Amino acid sequence: MLTLKDIAKEAGVSVMTVSNVINGKKSKVSKQTIERVQKIIRDLHYTPNLNARSLAKHESRLIAVFVSSVVAQENVFKDPYVSDLFGEIETAIRQNGYYTIIQTVEDPQHAINLLQNWQADGAIFLSDQTLDNMKFYTEYCQCPLVFIDSTNTKKNDYLTIEIDDKKGGYIATKYLIENGHKKIGFAGFLDEKDSVIKERYKGYVKAMEEAGLKKFITQIQRGTSYEEGIKCGEEIAKRSVDVTAVFATADLFALGLVEGAKQNGLIVPESLSVVGFDNLSLCDFVSPRLTTISQDISHKGRVAVELLLKAIKKEEIECRRIVCDVELEEYQTVRKI
Repeated sequence: MLTLKDIAKEAGVSVMTVSNVINGKKSKVSKQTIERVQKIIRDLHYTPNLNARSLAKHESRLIAVFVSSVVAQENVFKDPYVSDLFGEIETAIRQNGYYTIIQTVEDPQHAINLLQNWQADGAIFLSDQTLDNMKFYTEYCQCPLVFIDSTNTKKNDYLTIEIDDKKGGYIATKYLIENGHKKIGFAGFLDEKDSVIKERYKGYVKAMEEAGLKKFITQIQRGTSYEEGIKCGEEIAKRSVDVTAVFATADLFALGLVEGAKQNGLIVPESLSVVGFDNLSLCDFVSPRLTTISQDISHKGRVAVELLLKAIKKEEIECRRIVCDVELEEYQTVRKI
């Protein structure tokens, strides 16, 4: 098996110089030497022993990405939001010289066991976690953790990446009001716990109360899937909910709602206006193009990785809670009345 000593002998340099090149400590090595060592590594097809490196440097270069099994259902990548976000995170992790492991989890203890077995350097949680879960993970995990879409405490006890969900719900509803709509429905999955959907609902309520309008709530029973959206659109088309517009709390759900309404005689936007949330890439391929609240998923993923790597490297972190902005993307699913 090829060793650092073999490469050093071929290049006419010390083993330490070869190690510096492989481990990215290039400030200690001349440009010509780096190029010579890298050419020999390529020509000889040398592959670093990650297990040996892990033992020597007390790091695995592994970052775990966890998704709640409730969100993932039977296939994590069927959810386009999770798929888009994971793609951005994996790219950022890889570009920084780390490796990604993704796993769906239901029991918090399962995630802790996996992190210990993998000896991961850090972990990112894609789905929202309760404060109790975040406390549990932080207490029993030995590595840094970043939580995406989880509400931080006022003390900023945890490393979190959020978006301004309440603002998103507010500007979506305000936009419908400004277009003359008075009977505006809110469609999403609401439960007792704090969540991104609950924050979007608070924004909806604020806009409706400011305008002195009655609230119309369509409470769905499960997650914001395309199939649930179809059921919701069907209910609205059958006039069980008397609205002219709907703020739907996720794009995939909103697209299902548009289809369900269409199948039952309501055409968007002529008969029903719809605003979604997320601005997913899949919206580029549907007609009419969905008016939606845009969150920059690419930025969100990159910032999450940057924050985690700072924690892994024990660098100073000025802001433990990062809240990303949102904005309205106006397309084709809202009619002015």
